[in-house]
Amino acid sequence: MNLRPSLRPLLSLAALTSAFSLAACGRVPGQFEILNDQVPSAGSTGCVVAVNPILYQGVGRLDLAVVQSNAHTAYLFFPLLQNNLPRSSGTLDPNEIQLKGFNVDITSLAGTTPGTDAVLAGNAAAHFRSTWSGSLASGGSQLTATVDAFPVSLASELFGNGGVSAEPDATLNLHVQAIGTTVGGTDMQSDPFDFPLEICVGCLIANVQSCPYTSAPANPGNPCNVAQDDFVDCCTDSSGSLICPPPVASK
Repeated sequence: MNLRPSLRPLLSLAALTSAFSLAACGRVPGQFEILNDQVPSAGSTGCVVAVNPILYQGVGRLDLAVVQSNAHTAYLFFPLLQNNLPRSSGTLDPNEIQLKGFNVDITSLAGTTPGTDAVLAGNAAAHFRSTWSGSLASGGSQLTATVDAFPVSLASELFGNGGVSAEPDATLNLHVQAIGTTVGGTDMQSDPFDFPLEICVGCLIANVQSCPYTSAPANPGNPCNVAQDDFVDCCTDSSGSLICPPPVASK
């Protein structure tokens, strides 16, 4: 199988705001924002997500065929958060935001099949809260987070019943909103952020051989989650099961 170009376009995706939701929750636009989805890297201790406002991706890709049944999530979202509340001149920062987590809603966006739409319709797994803790100082401070943005159970349902093709023709929308409370006691919701996520079956698999590989694979996959965004080499074991990335025989 030929290796295709990288799936990390540095495209911007603006956070979308609804005037009706503003009236309902009292949120003031621009005070608390998700700026983009950061691009992770492989560090000496594993997955690293640094604060880098100019390195981000505007669309994701999830390969349902590569999702591992024992994974804690099928897709990870890496929001860059910014607290624009005014900074106090005192030693205490009452506008520092203590993060609690993220509300995530997964809906169809474009090109989905009736099977995918049926799986998503009324599915509680498509609307959930992903917990996260951390603090974000006021005055424009930035922080990255890691969001479990796609339940494995939902990915399994789509793989079995969604009619998803080998090509990334179907696009879902991840509607993400950070939640927290300021040190001063004010509940905060970020401006909502909409992130398009392409889904497919097998589109990220670059090469497949019998297990194990004799040398390190050319395409090790995404350093944070093998089922997303980057091409990965795989192997089949004696039972025919797909393993991504493949084990490498010891010398």
